[in-house]
Amino acid sequence: MADESAEDDTVAEQASPKKTEAEDPLAAKDRRIAELTDDLRRLQADFENYKKRSDKERSERSRLATQRLITDLLSVLDSFDKALGDTKEERDADQLRKGIEGLHRQLLQTLQREGLREIKAEGKFDPFMHEALMREEREDAEDGEILEVFQKGYAMGQNPIRPARVKVAKAKVLEKHEVEEHHDNENNHNNQKE
Repeated sequence: MADESAEDDTVAEQASPKKTEAEDPLAAKDRRIAELTDDLRRLQADFENYKKRSDKERSERSRLATQRLITDLLSVLDSFDKALGDTKEERDADQLRKGIEGLHRQLLQTLQREGLREIKAEGKFDPFMHEALMREEREDAEDGEILEVFQKGYAMGQNPIRPARVKVAKAKVLEKHEVEEHHDNENNHNNQKE
């Protein structure tokens, strides 16, 4: 008999959860939806906090980098102040030129420590690094060769921040009569060799 009552209890327990779920499946789904909604709200709040923290850290890094650069440039500013003070006294032009060259070197070194590099403006024109302001037909230069630099260009690493502004050679296009004359000259030259 004890076995029968234990079996009846087990059967009743098994039947009741099914019966509860069967009676109120919407309540279980509502609970699950509420749990997922809470999880989603927590995740959303965590993400918003992360974004705020990340923005604050980025802003602080930028501020510190700017502060460091300005601190480095203060010595250049001090040198300019000294040079301006020296111009009030009579100095020769050679001394003034040397002072300005020193200021230029000091400023350039400070910017180079920050990653600045001059873009080379020799050889062939590169549209990613150079800006052609003029083209000039030349017989003594190859097409696309840089002839003159109007303004130096600079890059940070591999990224140009200001292209070099240059004059570029353009191959001279020969007119019809010039082509005929050129061929005649070649033929005469070849005939003289024979």
